[in-house]
Amino acid sequence: MPTSEHWQIPHVLDALVAERPDTLLDVGAGYGKYGCLAREYASPSRVDAVDVVAPRFPCYDHCYLGDLRRLDTLLPADAPRYDLALLIDVIEHLEKQEGHRLVGELLGRARRVLIATPCGFRAQEVAGKPFETHRSGWLPWDFWGRYRVHRLRVFAGHRTRFLRRPRLWQILALVSGR
Repeated sequence: MPTSEHWQIPHVLDALVAERPDTLLDVGAGYGKYGCLAREYASPSRVDAVDVVAPRFPCYDHCYLGDLRRLDTLLPADAPRYDLALLIDVIEHLEKQEGHRLVGELLGRARRVLIATPCGFRAQEVAGKPFETHRSGWLPWDFWGRYRVHRLRVFAGHRTRFLRRPRLWQILALVSGR
């Protein structure tokens, strides 16, 4: 299971702590590190996960398994309206239209969505893992106009300072519906 770059954790954690959600949905939870960090630093009463495989770290109250493009069939009708949904290093694995549709569905289930994604397209394929293929690239203006943007940061990746390669930048956007 591929994972996110470690240098973005403080940026995501700062936004998570500022939001202080009581209920949290970690979409594309991966290993589950953000669920664990949320428990420690934001103290939500409920933390749920959605992913194609179960997270390695068992820190979730409920874990819903399946294809994120079918979110409406994965989350039960009695799931709470979450204060915050995390979409960390997930949206780039979808076609652009599918990504916007997923954010829209999440905004129907959560007050706000925190998105982290590479700035622009960054090619990635992992043999035997089709859900790990990058299918789209995102830029800051992809979020303006379509959503209400509460926080938007573009920050350099760990190696960008040394290589001076802008393709290694990352976007963090906290959005809600209009």
